[in-house]
Amino acid sequence: MPIYNLYKEREGTARRGEDYKEVVIEYMEGLNYMVERDSAFHSTLDDIQFVNKATGDKVVAEAKAYSTGLSPNDFRDELARYFLEYIKQPQPHRFDFYIFTETLSNDQLWKGLFDRDVTDNQKLVDFYEKLKDSVNDEVVDRLDDTDVDEFRDFAIDTHVFVGTYDDLRQQAHQLEKTERFQYEPYLHSYEPVSEETEYATNLFQVTRYPETLYIIDTTEEAESARVYNYNNEAFPIKLHERKLYSLVHPDHLPGSTRHYIHEDRFETREFEEFLRTRAQEEERENIVRSLLRGIFTLVARDNDCLIDREKGTTVYPELNRRQHGSKRKLGRSWVAKELDSYPDVIHRGVKVRVRRYAEEYYYVLLPTQVFTSDGRRPVTGERKSRLQNDFSPNRFHAQNSKYDRQLRVWEELLMSDQTQLDRFMGGKIPVVKELEVTRVDSLSLNVRPPKDGDERDELIELASDLENTGGIEQ
Repeated sequence: MPIYNLYKEREGTARRGEDYKEVVIEYMEGLNYMVERDSAFHSTLDDIQFVNKATGDKVVAEAKAYSTGLSPNDFRDELARYFLEYIKQPQPHRFDFYIFTETLSNDQLWKGLFDRDVTDNQKLVDFYEKLKDSVNDEVVDRLDDTDVDEFRDFAIDTHVFVGTYDDLRQQAHQLEKTERFQYEPYLHSYEPVSEETEYATNLFQVTRYPETLYIIDTTEEAESARVYNYNNEAFPIKLHERKLYSLVHPDHLPGSTRHYIHEDRFETREFEEFLRTRAQEEERENIVRSLLRGIFTLVARDNDCLIDREKGTTVYPELNRRQHGSKRKLGRSWVAKELDSYPDVIHRGVKVRVRRYAEEYYYVLLPTQVFTSDGRRPVTGERKSRLQNDFSPNRFHAQNSKYDRQLRVWEELLMSDQTQLDRFMGGKIPVVKELEVTRVDSLSLNVRPPKDGDERDELIELASDLENTGGIEQ
């Protein structure tokens, strides 16, 4: 518990009772708290309860306008009661306890008990024992069920603020002026509208899985970095504990991968049986996700797309100027094109995720923009930041129709024409023909976001009004 001295080098104007309590509330509001309710713990406690508008953290405060000084010994009965209320709460929901007073007496005891920099453990133990001896019988009976470690936790979450009425008011006005803790309702998360709504999705369900999983022994020299060199990164393989899990037969793996495996030492399993086993679920889940993502990147690579693994897996269509000119199109939609105002290329890419919902696996495609210098190599550093600022992802993603069109481009590019994929893959890698994926066109939920800006503003104003009245409609 820190002790905060809010007073200046002057004599403040002494105020009592409700005036001091009101300025404590004003100061706490400057720290982004609002009053939740008054004196709810016990009839003998004059507490004020606050909640942080942004985080929801709870604070219970006691305002003591003691111009003669407040000593811990004078405050033992109240401390005992607050301590008992504190330990009644589940640990994640315990409150911080704030004490506001004009002046302190017995400073060394305050510091010895509560100041984390100088806390005296023996003083804390002695004071805890005094609580049991000096408060009324009702409280003593409950204190007997506690221990000093719990009181130490309470001490850590206790904060003492020393300042007169004028000190607190000046601090509150300064906080309001600087807007350091100003609450911005438009940045706060609110509950969505409860109304059944149909949504388009970016989910592609795996409706048919590959048939065979190969589990291959690797050599002692096998290292993840080497296994995934060059084109290997696009293959549905996963190295785990000296075993290479692959959806491609060992004979058809790239040569740089075969260098680190025993081609004649492998076992086979039914892939769908493997993905549904419960043994070592977390490890198995990671393997399955990597393998399914590897099928996607394998097909993408052979459809003239590039893979960037710097932050997750991002796939984007290559622009070959000799083949495509200044723009690469699929149907009537462009997938990569030269920028008019820069010598760079913009690509309509996707971040690829694999997730499991209700025991089924889905590809989750997140449209994104990739910028390259030559149609292949991503730009980096300050130039990347400048391009991202000029072509704001926020503007781009906010247009739902454009978002949806881009997903349909990828559906057409990678998932709709199995004969096209056969041409790329040939007969050596049957996993591509075995996998079947279907887009989830719509999803019905019982919630929805605001329909437009006007409805959003109304919902925020309503939620903000309810917060400021403690959740009571006026």
